Amino acid sequence: MRKTQVYDSVNLNFGYIIAGLFLIFYEIISSVFAYFPILYGVFFCYMFKLLEEREYNVSSLDFRWYFSLFFLAFCDITHSFFIFSSWLAFLIFYIACAEWVQTNLKVGKLTAPILVLISYALIFLIDYIFSYVIDQHFKILSYETPITILIEALIAFIFFKDKF
Repeated sequence: MRKTQVYDSVNLNFGYIIAGLFLIFYEIISSVFAYFPILYGVFFCYMFKLLEEREYNVSSLDFRWYFSLFFLAFCDITHSFFIFSSWLAFLIFYIACAEWVQTNLKVGKLTAPILVLISYALIFLIDYIFSYVIDQHFKILSYETPITILIEALIAFIFFKDKF
């Protein structure tokens, strides 16, 4: 008897792979150039939409979800945040903030930029708490930080304006 191969049914989407490699390269570059946004907020919005899609379609999480988790941890490492602090921030973001903002604030297309601002507030708050707990100096925010957060809010507005 001949065994059938499972490989025939697997479709690799090289668009995801190329986009993933581009984002990893971008994140390395953003750690060098101060005015490049880190993309925490964009990924928080994207991951929130992936979880909503999963609940709506009753499907499982796929490569996009796991790549997003990897990307957040990679951002933590390249930008000297505590490792997995972005995961904890996203958990708090998803449980406490995102659904409430989407249902209670009637701001329409400005929902994504508001979520970006909340995501950065949570990330910096968690980073400050961890720094305090281990008695390490706080990361002092530079004057470029609000500019990059506003740039990222604009990016989120462009990409998610019809999604919320």
